[in-house]
Amino acid sequence: MKRLSALIAIKQLRAGHWALIAAAGAVLIAGAIRYAQQPTFWLDEAFVAVSLRDPSPRTIFAPLEYNQYFPRLYLSCIALLRQIAGYDIWVLRLLPFICFVIATLWWARLLAKRTAGILSVSLIAAGLLLGAGYWLDQANQLKQYTFDVMLAMIPFLVSDKVFDEALVEGRRKTKLVLLTVPLALSYSYPIALGARVLGWYVGRVRAGSWRLSMPAVSVTAVLAAAGLTVIWVTDYRFNHEFAAYVGYWDSCILGSQHSLSATLRLLAKFFWGWHGQMPLVTAFVAPLQVLGVYRVLAGTKSTPVLSSDAEWGTRSLGSVFVLGGLIIASLVVYFPICAGRVVLFAQIHTQILAIEGAFWVLGRIKWRAATAAIIIFGGVALVYGVRTWLRFVRAEPAENLRPVVPLISKDVANTVWVHPCSVAQARSLPQPLPVVTVVFGSETETPKPGDRVWILWTHMGEGSCVRQLEQLRSRARTWQIAYNGPDSGLALAEF
Repeated sequence: MKRLSALIAIKQLRAGHWALIAAAGAVLIAGAIRYAQQPTFWLDEAFVAVSLRDPSPRTIFAPLEYNQYFPRLYLSCIALLRQIAGYDIWVLRLLPFICFVIATLWWARLLAKRTAGILSVSLIAAGLLLGAGYWLDQANQLKQYTFDVMLAMIPFLVSDKVFDEALVEGRRKTKLVLLTVPLALSYSYPIALGARVLGWYVGRVRAGSWRLSMPAVSVTAVLAAAGLTVIWVTDYRFNHEFAAYVGYWDSCILGSQHSLSATLRLLAKFFWGWHGQMPLVTAFVAPLQVLGVYRVLAGTKSTPVLSSDAEWGTRSLGSVFVLGGLIIASLVVYFPICAGRVVLFAQIHTQILAIEGAFWVLGRIKWRAATAAIIIFGGVALVYGVRTWLRFVRAEPAENLRPVVPLISKDVANTVWVHPCSVAQARSLPQPLPVVTVVFGSETETPKPGDRVWILWTHMGEGSCVRQLEQLRSRARTWQIAYNGPDSGLALAEF
């Protein structure tokens, strides 16, 4: 009987790991499909791409066009690829896509390590990974977010033993150097590293040990200060549009909220906005996360110790501090925290805490009932994940001009009037539009009476952009739609 139970446990362990492997594989396949499609840059990407059309140290290490925030050393690597292979969509997105691949593998590895192969819990983790829609959206976009997510996982891939040896015993100083180098490269890494180290130290204190190696701590502090100085010199000092930045992200910044209801709505978006299209998942995840935070903060007092807890160490405590640190950063330095691309590096930590909550349920409720409840939620999470994945794979990329450009014929009209909201995207195209005259529209640059022009537009999510297009259409004598896709379109108009 014991042998049979052991065989069942081994099979469940393998099945749990395979569930996460399959989920990670599906995420990578979806990202590869989108990368192979090479849709044109959407607006946020185009804002960066125009600075890479003819890059140089003088243009990279300076205020970027459209006042973009982008870690300059990372941008320099992308610029170097552009200089080697030319200005093309696949070139500019190559490094972000490689970061996406590495980060996805690390994401799955961390979830597999925390679930310890327990099948019921692994199903939850696999479903949440597969349903990470914001992560899929960033699979190959020319932004820093896949890079941020990749770097932010590094401290959590490192075991407690490494920190013990480096910061208590004063050994492994090379690893301290490697852990602090990314401080010079990423906006979000300081939060991830600080939370991991704080979680590790709180865990030691809770175990009754306060001792640290002061020389090692001093070296770490000097290296951290050097890293932060580098990113200030290479990047932060060029970002002068803080007021515009705060204005754009106002509804996502805790320090900008002036009522309790607005604050609570924002916190809900931060913790549970990841599952906006599947409220049933949020209904399960929210209580599991609360229980998970309780389990982590209460330590061994809340549930029996799992055999995997010792190997996992204080990582989950670090996850609590990542989320708490972001809340503090949103209050103090106006960091936007709505679920989405800016805080993508925090999504895995919301998942880890849900897993901790599942362990609490398994440890405190009768085994069969608890396992059944967790398996049911795992099924719900998988359905949600598969649905999110299928929607992404089937959807046409938003704001994509690739199907639009071939429809423009200079024999029909030799001028393209580009909507003001689409200027950056038209400028970022690798090849010029196939007409003699391209007019970048504005309030003053509008078609004149008698003109026969192509009207090109994207990014209709903004109300002002929609109103401008409607006003233009009302002035046209004829308006023939040639293409109307997801947030992009083309029309032939006579005025």
